[in-house]
Amino acid sequence: MPDPVQPRPAASVLLIREIGPRLEVLMVERPAHGYFGGLYVFPGGAVDPVDHTRLALRIVSGPALDHEFRAAALREVAEEVGLSVTTRGVVSAPDLRGEELFESFDRTGSRLDGERLVLISRWVTPANASVRFDTRFYVMAVEDTPPIRLDPAELIGHMWAVPDDVLAMHRRRELALILPTLTHLRWLTRRAGVGDVLAAAAGADGRTLIEPGEMEDGSLVPVYLPADR
Repeated sequence: MPDPVQPRPAASVLLIREIGPRLEVLMVERPAHGYFGGLYVFPGGAVDPVDHTRLALRIVSGPALDHEFRAAALREVAEEVGLSVTTRGVVSAPDLRGEELFESFDRTGSRLDGERLVLISRWVTPANASVRFDTRFYVMAVEDTPPIRLDPAELIGHMWAVPDDVLAMHRRRELALILPTLTHLRWLTRRAGVGDVLAAAAGADGRTLIEPGEMEDGSLVPVYLPADR
């Protein structure tokens, strides 16, 4: 048998907010083409070379252990949905990508707030897949965000939605979700609010891998997220 494809490092962000009693999460829709074509997912993407640079270290605050993942997470949020989560608050991101984006923050003295990202889980695509990712999922609470500005090359739609409502739309086949997205949405439905979400996620260290597989009867191996065991 050929050796498994090496998973590519990636990061994804659950942006959450409270509107009155409602807990909402930002969902984005991928275009029909590509590996995640036609799916609703959370903003995010692969860790790029720029996320490992000294420039990224200057621009993104946060722990060194997973710094490149936090840099990728915040860069992708800025690129894909136009939100810069800075140490001074959430503002509209410049319409730039990669190194140019980081350089624009460097010129203005702004820093992206990697410390606001709370790690939830780390997923690895099964070894038999042709395309694989080693993805860290983070959650971040936001308030009073500027309007979403989508990158048309990456996304064709978005919505702030109650997790239960997204799951109901999936059951009605009004939108498509994959297992990591489904699992995190179900996890959110068991939380009482933003504070409970952040408290439940606290303590994840990124060393425990979730690699979904099939049981002998064809069902998926159960997946547990923080505070659900």
